[in-house]
Amino acid sequence: MVNTLMDLKLYLLTWNVVGRPPVDDLKEALGLADPVDVSHIPDFYGLALQEVSCKPQDLLAEMIIEDPWVVAFRDILQKWDYVKLKQIRLQGMSLYLFCKREHVTHIRGLQTSYTRTGLGGMWGNKGGVSIRFNAYGCSVCLVNCHLAAHDSELQQRIDDYNSILDHQKFVDPQTENIITHDYTFWFGDLNFRLDEFTAEEIVHLVQKKSYSQLLLKDQLRKVIKLGQAFSEFSESPPMFAPTYKYNIGKSDYDISKRKPAWTDRVLFRFTPNAYENVTLSLKQLHYNSHDLYEQSDHKPVTSSFLLKVFSQPKEKQVFFLPIKDWRVNSDSAAWYTFSEGAEPSTWDWIGLFRADYSSTEEHVCYIWAPVRPSSSTPVLPSDSYSQDEQNDSQVSTCSTSSMRQHQGPWFRVVFADQTLLIPGRYRLFYISSEFDDILGVSEPFEYIPLHDEVANGGGLFHDVPLLASVAVVIFAMILLLLRC
Repeated sequence: MVNTLMDLKLYLLTWNVVGRPPVDDLKEALGLADPVDVSHIPDFYGLALQEVSCKPQDLLAEMIIEDPWVVAFRDILQKWDYVKLKQIRLQGMSLYLFCKREHVTHIRGLQTSYTRTGLGGMWGNKGGVSIRFNAYGCSVCLVNCHLAAHDSELQQRIDDYNSILDHQKFVDPQTENIITHDYTFWFGDLNFRLDEFTAEEIVHLVQKKSYSQLLLKDQLRKVIKLGQAFSEFSESPPMFAPTYKYNIGKSDYDISKRKPAWTDRVLFRFTPNAYENVTLSLKQLHYNSHDLYEQSDHKPVTSSFLLKVFSQPKEKQVFFLPIKDWRVNSDSAAWYTFSEGAEPSTWDWIGLFRADYSSTEEHVCYIWAPVRPSSSTPVLPSDSYSQDEQNDSQVSTCSTSSMRQHQGPWFRVVFADQTLLIPGRYRLFYISSEFDDILGVSEPFEYIPLHDEVANGGGLFHDVPLLASVAVVIFAMILLLLRC
């Protein structure tokens, strides 16, 4: 079979937020300011922050609720049908990965890693965090870093880079290191400065937009040329003003103690000939800063890319039959089958998610997936099932006509009536025990309360065990807050 490729669009953002919560509208920074051209919005977002507040009270609050930054990003992105796939935090460094809902069943091998470089590798105020994954058969690694600060710490920045590169390892032997992935993006507050110029000279050249002259003295470009750090990566020359150091709340530089510099950068690399008979490619679409944001002494920097991936990768997949409405206080069943040549693994599980889920980590409940097929066979749906049902599917797992081609074996999973659920719309996820890969997602279905329970005021909330569970959770939260 001939391998064919297709484009995926990746949007990256890096921003040092100096410990402050989001106070500005983030739509412009995400490329989603009105009017939005839906046909050109990204498939993936990689969002990197540095100096996120890590005060004890903030870290304690995040044990109960999500941090304000991920909430702000999700509030915007979920409107455009994005879901959060993964996040990692190391003290003030946070990295978030979002994707369009249609892609969640084609992501494999999600893994995170981190490296501390502060205080000789003992403290996480500096260092790097990463998320790696496979998308449609191609490997991608995102690295968010915050390197050593100040003009004089050039050698320490070089050492920080090499330490992150050496220490971060991944499980897949084909992509064990950061730079052995098909596509790698390294972005963050790299903290490289401008040599030889005075602060006043830099400001004067910025006003003249003489960026090329300034870049001749840019420390990052020097170390790349000398092969000391980042020589494995490429960067388009930044044709925007240095992103640091601004007066907070204003649009002018604070040159009282620091010289302006391009501290916030996006670098990239890829391996075009990673596979036989195909050639991968990477195209940068933009590389900009966003001057309108004034809540930090750094400006956010964004870049977007088109990367080639396989249009029909050979992946293990699970296909659910359309699920009939489930009812409260009744055993509820679902049928599914595997793609050709695939079979279940021990400790695979099936999670119940809200139909409008905005994170793949938000399962309501789960049960272990059976490892043996059912002795019976499901009744396959007719090709004429309602058009409304077809249009309701947000993740295309398998059409009815193609489902009828599957001869099994068929697996049956049952959620017992003891499972306590709030009536509403749900989906089932089949999740592999390896990396928690999502192999299949069902179409939405209704979980319906019994009529007599509705008449008595909701039924489910008359359930004493549920009330007891809620009381226990509230009591635990109160104890946690009292300990603070």
